[in-house]
Amino acid sequence: MIECLRKWKLRKAFKSYIHELGPALIKRYGQQDQFTVMQVQATVEHLKLDARFIAYAVALYRYEESENTINILGVNQKFLDKLRAEIANSIFDGNVKFSSKQVLGLSKRIGWQGGAPPSWMANKHGHTSL
Repeated sequence: MIECLRKWKLRKAFKSYIHELGPALIKRYGQQDQFTVMQVQATVEHLKLDARFIAYAVALYRYEESENTINILGVNQKFLDKLRAEIANSIFDGNVKFSSKQVLGLSKRIGWQGGAPPSWMANKHGHTSL
């Protein structure tokens, strides 16, 4: 039961790390190949996201260890690779070489992107390309 609750909280944190943290990192620091631990940590605190799983957030947006991953989080390259493998298996079909750009691609909203709204009646009768 406790493990089920932990997995639910982890899933919820993952969604916020992808859909909220990613766009906020771009807005604050610009598009980068990988973000620093301090950037991720400061943005998580600013957005008031769940910081219990911050190592996963760092693994989403960083692929190599740094001095801060070891000193602040206690995450070395071996553990970072393990976290990235876990993420890759659940999101990227096992591709452990995913980049922060691919993670940010998941955060983009799909849907109406502007233009004239489609006619509801025409759509109902199959006269639009929706």
